[in-house]
Amino acid sequence: CSSCLVKLGRPKWRKFRLSSDMKSIEWISRDKGKDTKVEISKISKITFGQKTQKFQRLSRSDVDNRSFSLWYTDREGKSDTLDLVCATDLQYKTWTTTISKLKRRSVPKSIIDSLANTSNNLNLSAGPDLLAASTKHFNKYEQALQDVNVIYRFGSNTWGQLGGKNKMEKSPVLLHIQGSYDINEIDGGWSHSLLLMSDGSLAQMGRKIATGFDHDVSSPVLIDVNLVEGSVTEQASCGRSHNAIGTDDGKVYTWGNNFFGQLGHGDRMDRKTPMIVELKTQVMIRDIACGYDFTCALGDCQLFTWGSGKYGVLGHGDEKDRLSPCLIEDLDSITGMACGGHHVLAWSRKPAELVYSWGLNSSGQLGHGNSKSAFSPRLIPTFSNKHIISVACGAGHSLAVTFTNESSLTYACGSNAFGQLALGQCGQGAKVLTPMAIPSLSTGLRIQEVACGSMHSLARSESGEVFSSGCNAFGQLGLETKDRFLNRFTAITSLKDKNPRAIACGGMHSFVMCPKKWIKDEEVTNCMKCKAVFTFMRRKHHCRNCCLIFCNECSSKRIAILHLKLKGPQR
Repeated sequence: CSSCLVKLGRPKWRKFRLSSDMKSIEWISRDKGKDTKVEISKISKITFGQKTQKFQRLSRSDVDNRSFSLWYTDREGKSDTLDLVCATDLQYKTWTTTISKLKRRSVPKSIIDSLANTSNNLNLSAGPDLLAASTKHFNKYEQALQDVNVIYRFGSNTWGQLGGKNKMEKSPVLLHIQGSYDINEIDGGWSHSLLLMSDGSLAQMGRKIATGFDHDVSSPVLIDVNLVEGSVTEQASCGRSHNAIGTDDGKVYTWGNNFFGQLGHGDRMDRKTPMIVELKTQVMIRDIACGYDFTCALGDCQLFTWGSGKYGVLGHGDEKDRLSPCLIEDLDSITGMACGGHHVLAWSRKPAELVYSWGLNSSGQLGHGNSKSAFSPRLIPTFSNKHIISVACGAGHSLAVTFTNESSLTYACGSNAFGQLALGQCGQGAKVLTPMAIPSLSTGLRIQEVACGSMHSLARSESGEVFSSGCNAFGQLGLETKDRFLNRFTAITSLKDKNPRAIACGGMHSFVMCPKKWIKDEEVTNCMKCKAVFTFMRRKHHCRNCCLIFCNECSSKRIAILHLKLKGPQR
């Protein structure tokens, strides 16, 4: 067990490990030039958070949830504290749990053997150097930035679902998160959003009915997820007012509004915190998706659904609500699915590449060539034997990307009332009943991913462009235009050169995930906080955490940036 942590007295990076006999915590003291250790038997107690005098002198509220102190007796018999800050939540959980169990001598033998073997194989002197914010290490720092994701956001922020104080953002704006976090995935519901960090921690923002908070929140707030010991969250999905997450061991947890049984706990009681969903069979769930008021879970090529059965969206041949997961008997060999407001698309790879759909079809969003709802899965002939690489569903429309002969085609069907399909005429009643290729996304572009909001659509190309079309009443297209809707996919120019990695939509808001990137000096003429013009006297300063550029007054605070492993306080 080995990690790089910040040791507080005067803050400094040190690489800690458990000794091979599991009796002490060791690190190399560069000041003393030798190994230093604290014996487990000398530790009297562990306190969590920043409560000691050393911590209070250099308090950092953004890492309080990853801080702990070990109270021990030194060689002279005096009481002292070892004050530590972990770089990630996973490290914090690992260290505090292991030390607590070693104190109680309750660590299972298998874990002791595993950790002992790991410790024996460690070579501290050969470990990777910590990154420093200097010219010498600038290339390494740039590479570290590329490994960290940031989120650009635009659209409606009525309930705080977008983050920030403005009621809407008409062009992409960077999402600020307190603390040092690398975002791995993001999803949006109607009035809230859910963020999954690379260490498995979760944060929410938006309307209280969906988040379980006592009030609406307009910035990401970490939530406590009581997973089965050893589990790590791998994926997250938002419904209209509920949430679901999947873990690496195939479990599903849900919380939020439960009026239709969409949480799958066998009742209609709301949950404020994630609670595990009990499946009737021992299936490892590998994919999850939420519709407005229902949830889908995919495991072992089998599809389970629960929640509101309106319009037959659960695929069981009727409109009954299901309060717990039920297997769709008519489907097998399913490898993926996407949920819309009241409809679902699911696809298989073997024995043939097929796409099925069911649920509400008032606008032709099922792609069956008519507007009749389907209460059980039906084949979409258009996609037979076509290789599907991305599917997304909105409130009343569907998008699918196929790939053949080194080129892609993006198909759309359903409502085009606001131009969300970018096909033909738009306006009230405009609909496309059979999937058609979108011309503005099929001329030399290789689309890799699509995403749907309620009435707008996004597409991401292999060349690093993001396109948007549809309703723009709240700026959810990110195009800085006054048009309230567009009927053609148009590139979001402000995201050029951002190298987007993923896109996501909520009801009336949008997200684009990009690698962190250093902003060039020539691109900025004003401080990005106080808006003061840069001059010979008012010089530019880069923030190594958000990569934006500020004046000296707005960037005077210096802190250690743990997730980038920057040594010492940084601007």
